[in-house]
Amino acid sequence: MNALISIIESIGIFLGGLAVRFGLLVAVLLVLTVIFLIGLAAVRLVQALRRSVLGLGTADGLAWKRSGYYAPGHTWVESRGAQGIRVGFDDLAQRVLSHVTAITLPPPGTKLKEGEALTQVGCGDRHVVIPSPVSGTVVAINDAVIRDPVLIHHDPYRHGWLVAVEPASTAYTRLQWGGAARQWLREEGIRFSRFMETQLQLHAADGGEMTAPGASFLDREQWNDMVRSFLKAQ
Repeated sequence: MNALISIIESIGIFLGGLAVRFGLLVAVLLVLTVIFLIGLAAVRLVQALRRSVLGLGTADGLAWKRSGYYAPGHTWVESRGAQGIRVGFDDLAQRVLSHVTAITLPPPGTKLKEGEALTQVGCGDRHVVIPSPVSGTVVAINDAVIRDPVLIHHDPYRHGWLVAVEPASTAYTRLQWGGAARQWLREEGIRFSRFMETQLQLHAADGGEMTAPGASFLDREQWNDMVRSFLKAQ
C-alpha cells in the first residue's frame, strides 16, 4: 500500500512539475508575443512617420507622393525650385517594371520633348523605351540609379529618381496632382490587378488591391501589351 501511495505521489510530483513547466512556457510565449506585437507596432509607426516626413501617402496599397504631378505613363514630376524639376517612376510603374536590370538615361544637355524618349529600361532580355512627361533640358541625372537600378523598386520617390530637368514651360502643372492623382493611381492599381488576373489568372484581394506583381511571368506579347497600356511605352 505504501508503495502504491509512493508511486501516486511521484506521479503527482511529475505532473505538477510538467504543469509548472508548461505554465512557464506559456508565460514566456505570451511575453515574447507581446514584445513582438509592440515591436511590430513600433516599426509600423516609424514607417508611417517616415512616409509623413517624406510627404508620402497610400492609394490602396500603392505609395503616392503628395507633392508630385503624375503623367499617364506613370512617371512623376516634382518641382525643385531653382533646381528645376525631377522626374521618376511612380509606385505602379516600378511594379510593372519588375526585376529591372538596367536603366539608360540621357546625358545632361539633352533636349527632351514631351511624349518622346526619356529612358530605356531593361528587364532581363526585355527592353522598353519610356516617354518623357515634360519638355525641357536635362541638367542632371541620377548616377545611383544607373549603378543600382533596383532603387526604383526600393525608393521610387526619393533615391530612385531619374533625371533633373529645366522645363521648357509650366505645362507639367496640368498633369494630375493632389487628390485627383491619388484617385487616378488607385484606379490604375485596380486596372493593373485586373490585367494581371486576366493574363495569369491571379486573384485580387478585396477592394481590388494587388496581391502580386506577376509581371515577370508574362510572355513577351503579354509584357509588351502591359508596358504599352500602363507606361505608354514606345
